[in-house]
Amino acid sequence: MPDFGDNRHREHLLAKHARVWEPHVAPINHLANRIADAEGIPRGHVPYVDPDLGGIHARVLVLLDNPSRKAKAGTGSGLLSLDNDDRTAWTCRLAYKEAGVDWRSVVHWNSCPFPTASKGPRSLDSERARAARWTRELVTLCSNLEFVLLLGGPARDGWRRAGRPSSLVVIGQGRDIPHCSGQGIATADAKKRFYGAIAELAGRLRNGGNARRNADVFQD
Repeated sequence: MPDFGDNRHREHLLAKHARVWEPHVAPINHLANRIADAEGIPRGHVPYVDPDLGGIHARVLVLLDNPSRKAKAGTGSGLLSLDNDDRTAWTCRLAYKEAGVDWRSVVHWNSCPFPTASKGPRSLDSERARAARWTRELVTLCSNLEFVLLLGGPARDGWRRAGRPSSLVVIGQGRDIPHCSGQGIATADAKKRFYGAIAELAGRLRNGGNARRNADVFQD
């Protein structure tokens, strides 16, 4: 069994929560509170961004589907965090380490950032449509963004609904890069596609100005 993230340790998690209003993540976490207010749910139930990520200074937006059970307040950490105690975070953390992706270069977000009404693992089309404005606002907060990595079909759909401009290099809009959950990379092919996308992202981060070459550049 993998050794999942350190957010399972209370002291570690409390130390992270004590930092969620640091300047590089405070604007996004204030956005999370406004989303909770709009949805009529308690603040904190839209998970905050882990302060160990890049926040508004990130070069990469990694877009997933919806908060996992281990990210939600009450059942988990209340953070979008690579230290969460689940396979999704663990897989992504290992892939970043293998490829050399610095946590401070990325910010994680969900195409449906609030808890879903569905009993299944995926958000509903209507929820992603309702959340599209929040994705747009997140992008405006992150002025250093160069790349977007879309993990899974709901992330691709959520990004399409957000209608973002073509100034960002999008990895995964025109191809099936799976979500990094256990189910998402259950087959050898899916695992290869996921790890290949992370390696591609790492290469683009290293290459800087050459990143737009051969990219999936999204247009409205």
